[in-house]
Amino acid sequence: MPPRLTLEDKLAALTTLERNPSAPNTAEQLQRWLGDPQNIVVARAAGIIAQFDLQPSLPALIAAFTRLIDHPQPVSADKTCRAKEAIILALDGLRNPDPDPYLRGMRHVQMEPVWCGRADSAAPLRAQCASALARMRYFAAHFALTDLLVDAQAEPRQAAVNALIFLGGERSELLLRLKVLTGDEDPRIVSACYVGLLDIEPERSLPFVAGFLTSENSEAVENAALALGASRHEQAFPLLRAAWEHNSDLNLRKSLLLALALTRGEPAFDYLLHIMREEGGTTALLACDALVIYGVDQRFRDRLATAVAACHNPKLSDSFTAHFPPEP
Repeated sequence: MPPRLTLEDKLAALTTLERNPSAPNTAEQLQRWLGDPQNIVVARAAGIIAQFDLQPSLPALIAAFTRLIDHPQPVSADKTCRAKEAIILALDGLRNPDPDPYLRGMRHVQMEPVWCGRADSAAPLRAQCASALARMRYFAAHFALTDLLVDAQAEPRQAAVNALIFLGGERSELLLRLKVLTGDEDPRIVSACYVGLLDIEPERSLPFVAGFLTSENSEAVENAALALGASRHEQAFPLLRAAWEHNSDLNLRKSLLLALALTRGEPAFDYLLHIMREEGGTTALLACDALVIYGVDQRFRDRLATAVAACHNPKLSDSFTAHFPPEP
C-alpha cells in the first residue's frame, strides 16, 4: 500500500502542476484533486483551474461543489466554506453557463462553532454567488436577489444591492427603492441603494433620493446628500443648496458642503466661495475644506487661493496651506 499523502505532499503536488500547466494530463490531475477530502486541497485545485482557464474542467468543478454542498456534515467536509468559495470563484472566472451552483450557494447557510456560540460561515459564499449570478445575466436573477436583500448577514445584502445595480432596469430600480423604504441596519447598504438608483434612472430617482434630505434621520440625510453630489446631475446642485439653506445642524451642514463640492460644477464652486467669504468662523473653514476637491484643477485652485487671501483669515490661510503647501 502506498504511503498516505500528507497535506504538505498534496499541496506540493499541486504547486508542481501549477508550474507546469502544459504538462500532459494537467487538467485531469487537477480534476482528481477536486475530489480530495481536504478542503484546502480542493480550493487550491480550483484556483489553479481558474488561473489557467481550463474550460473542460467545468463539469468537475460543478460536481465537486455539489458534493460539498450536499455533504451530510458540511462543516467537517468544508470548514469556513473555503473550498466552495474557491469553486464558485473558479466557475465565475470560467464563465460557467449553469446557474444552479450559484442559486444553491445563495441559499446555503453553514453554522459553525465559534467562541461563545455558533456563526454562519457561508455569508461570503452567498455574496459571491449573487455576484456570479448577476454577471451571467440569469433571466430570473431578481427572484433570488430579492431573498438575499433580507439576508441575516450584511455581506450578502450588500452583494445583492451591487448585483441589482449591475443588472439595471426597472425591476432592479423597484427592488432598490423598496430596500431604501424598508431600511437596513447597515447604513452603507442604503447609501449604495441611493447611488445605484441615481445611476440606473437619474431623472426618476432624483426626487426620490432628494426626499430624504428632509428626513429626521441624520444618517439618511447625509447619505442621500452625498449620493446626489456624487451623481453630478445638473439638478443636484439646487436640491443640495436648498437643503443647506434650511439646515442648522453643524454636522449635517458639513456633509452638505461636501456634497455640493462633489457635484464639481461651476455653480457649486461659486456658491461655496460665497459661503466661505460671507459665513466666517467654522462654516468658512468647512467650506474651504470642501472646495479642496476642486484643487486638482489649477484654475479653480488659483481662484480659491485668491478668495482665501481676500478673507484675511489666518485660520483659512492655514487650512489652505495645509492642503496645498507651497512648492519648495
